[in-house]
Amino acid sequence: MPEVRVSRRGFLRDALAALGFAAIGDRSLIAASEGWAPPKNARLVLGVISDTHLRTDYTGLKAARTFPHKYLYAALRYFRAQNVDAVVHCGDAAHRGQIRELEFHAEAWNKVFPKGLAPNGHKVEKLFVTGNHEIDGWQYGTDVGFKVERTFKDPVERAKRILATDIASSWERVWGEQYEPVWHKEVKGYHFFGRHYGVAEGRIAKLVGECAKTLGFRDGRKPFFVLSHIRPHAALNRSMARYPEAISLFGHWHRSASNWNIIHEWSGSIAIHVPACAPKGKLPFAGDEYITKAKLEGGEEEKVGSSRQGYVFRLYDDMLVIERREFGEGGSLGANWIMPIGTYKPHPFSKDELKKVIGKPEFREGAKLIVEGSRAEAQGYGEGNVLKITIPLADGNPKSRVYAYEMTASVQQQAVITKAVYAAGGNMGIGHETDGGVTTIEIQKKDLPGDETMTIAVTPISSLGTRGRPITASTAVCNKQGA
Repeated sequence: MPEVRVSRRGFLRDALAALGFAAIGDRSLIAASEGWAPPKNARLVLGVISDTHLRTDYTGLKAARTFPHKYLYAALRYFRAQNVDAVVHCGDAAHRGQIRELEFHAEAWNKVFPKGLAPNGHKVEKLFVTGNHEIDGWQYGTDVGFKVERTFKDPVERAKRILATDIASSWERVWGEQYEPVWHKEVKGYHFFGRHYGVAEGRIAKLVGECAKTLGFRDGRKPFFVLSHIRPHAALNRSMARYPEAISLFGHWHRSASNWNIIHEWSGSIAIHVPACAPKGKLPFAGDEYITKAKLEGGEEEKVGSSRQGYVFRLYDDMLVIERREFGEGGSLGANWIMPIGTYKPHPFSKDELKKVIGKPEFREGAKLIVEGSRAEAQGYGEGNVLKITIPLADGNPKSRVYAYEMTASVQQQAVITKAVYAAGGNMGIGHETDGGVTTIEIQKKDLPGDETMTIAVTPISSLGTRGRPITASTAVCNKQGA
């Protein structure tokens, strides 16, 4: 496939359409069609992860068997297969703040990238920052009640094992590079700025400003990256807003990359949350009530899927392509995020613009609801206390992955009950959804009017709140046992 080039003055619309792209107005915002793959000659390829939270067992020496390292290895191996030039880690690597936990990461790195090299011999740069767990994790209680001071009761011995004692020397010994509270690195002409946990944001804003003057990299044609563990606060966002090409990456939240809301556009500054690649894989769907009329339910791990996620960034002269990936069972988390390089108002990653790109999630043609426990069932008439509604996966629009469903039961066009649930398996890679992506809703019959014919409508919703066409079913309910 030929390289796609995007003019900063507008689209070559016919050429883009022929390649399967959609244009939004006169701005360079594009969305890839199903089956499209970015060109192979990327200027820079990054593997991006965060919050791996590896931990020791009770000895403080060996890896905890209940928190396997295989997902970190899977992520690094996938990055190797993509021939990355660098790997970003946004912190919380060492769960209990122990040097040994950082060594687990170095052991994985050295196995996947021996001597820091890719299979073709080029250097793979480490772009790592610390998180709160590296600094304070040794003080935290955990789900298994382990605390470092219980295992290493002698303060002198304990001090030898925790990173916070002398993180600079430990970092240098483990990673073979100098520990700097804020740092700047250049990889293939692209600039990266890192801020370790606990360092004032003003220090990295100052470093960016100094480098912008002395290195002259602000040409408006290349993004540069600001890495930290905690989300940038208002002051840093305002500082970065002076640099439209700046992209901040942060971790800590453990939110799923299935949710488009983890791209934040604040005052012209872009910040992208990096999801966790932790052994337990808890990436909750939560806090999204605004997209539905009812409070969302069913976001538990077993419903949406236990997921370990990260990104692959591919940078070209004219666009940034972000692949969202799940490293447990594998698979893409949805359509790539694509941002052309340049200065735009509104920004292509602003919410209103993103909504235009992804459109609406849709059911496939002919998709049907299954309603059980109603009079429509020949064998189930009058039996049971629950009305069960089974919803097929709404995967009719590949650009807009379904995030939630809203169900409304109506009698004579008057809604009697509304419920909303997260889409089953939405945390997982496409093709690896829980129960094949089939979602169920259960309603207590006592909450419904008896002996009434109802219309049940289910609407698919994206994480940005775009709503597709509902599918419906009609049924009558008897809510009296033995009737």
